[in-house]
Amino acid sequence: MGLTDQLQTLYRVDSQVRGLRTRVENSERYLKAQVRQLAELTTEHQEAELRLRQSEASLGNLETERDTIQARVDKLRDELNSCTTSKQYSAVQDEMKSLKEKVDEQDTIALEAMEEIEVLRSSVGSIAEKRNERQTLQAKAKEDLDQRTHDVSDRLEELEREREVAAAMLPDKALEVFNYTANMNDGETMAEVLEVNRKHREYVCGECNMELPFNTVVLLTNNTDHLVQCVGCQRILFIAEELKTALAK
Repeated sequence: MGLTDQLQTLYRVDSQVRGLRTRVENSERYLKAQVRQLAELTTEHQEAELRLRQSEASLGNLETERDTIQARVDKLRDELNSCTTSKQYSAVQDEMKSLKEKVDEQDTIALEAMEEIEVLRSSVGSIAEKRNERQTLQAKAKEDLDQRTHDVSDRLEELEREREVAAAMLPDKALEVFNYTANMNDGETMAEVLEVNRKHREYVCGECNMELPFNTVVLLTNNTDHLVQCVGCQRILFIAEELKTALAK
């Protein structure tokens, strides 16, 4: 088996390993996203609840203050009957008027506070609903990850052993190039040479469409122990047997 064939063998196994790992990694990323979003919603819900409690406490203080003022107004109303002079009567009336204005002012503030509380309660409920939905999504994501990990574990172990065997057959330099190229191109390590026009000796990289010198094609056709990379995408080039046979005629 020539070097190119060995590289293709490793490439086939490596692609399967990366494919299975990607399935698990995608599930892991999705779960992490759900965990992060749930944490954000939980914090948002806690902050909204805190604002609601603070607003409710403020309203309670307003109502207490308003009731205290109203109680004073009621007491002054009773005192009007016991006034003996017009001066006393006027003084009591003036205080009652001032206090009634304060009561009206407190009623207005309390009404605004109650409207704000209703908005906050609606917000808390809405966030809680979103949080519950996210909890369901997170639980499903965790279940899917566990199932996917279980489903691929045996096959992944088998393929990783096959990859080790295929990698061990390659010269150190060729393996180094393969691994570097695989990481640079997300596992798309090799590219087929495609024929554009045989008469004009036009050939391109099947991945990046970079035009290839004809001597590169000749080298790959006649020498399966030579590693050749595309100058554009750096993928390792190979020629399909059908084209190789046609060119050898």
